Amino acid sequence: MNQSGADHLYPGIDRWQYFLGKLGMIAAAIIVATVFGPTSVVMKVLSLVLMVVAMLLDSMRLQNIGVSQWWAFIRFLPFGSLVLDLGLVSVQTGWVETRQVDDTGKRILFVSAIVIGLVIFLAMRARLLDQFWL
Repeated sequence: MNQSGADHLYPGIDRWQYFLGKLGMIAAAIIVATVFGPTSVVMKVLSLVLMVVAMLLDSMRLQNIGVSQWWAFIRFLPFGSLVLDLGLVSVQTGWVETRQVDDTGKRILFVSAIVIGLVIFLAMRARLLDQFWL
């Protein structure tokens, strides 16, 4: 809950609900891919449904932080989804009033940066090991 009392001024979903929604989407994709296969018709339909759900979640979260819902279309740019998700999960309700990230958001960004850096490091290391094994 936001200490400034901005929760009632900004409809939509907060960062915890957004995070849980994204987690649910990932779980649904994993379950359907495991049960029906990644190339099945069910997975193709689910992919379209999840794309619409992702846009709705983004729009509701953008409304909650106080900016235009049109920013949800950043998702379709290269690396736009990563930037948008990091921003939406980090900023607090009513962010537009202060335009500063709170302490919780800073912690989320810090952990996310470490995870992204670790993934890049491991990908580069795997690539280097592949060159030596060939």
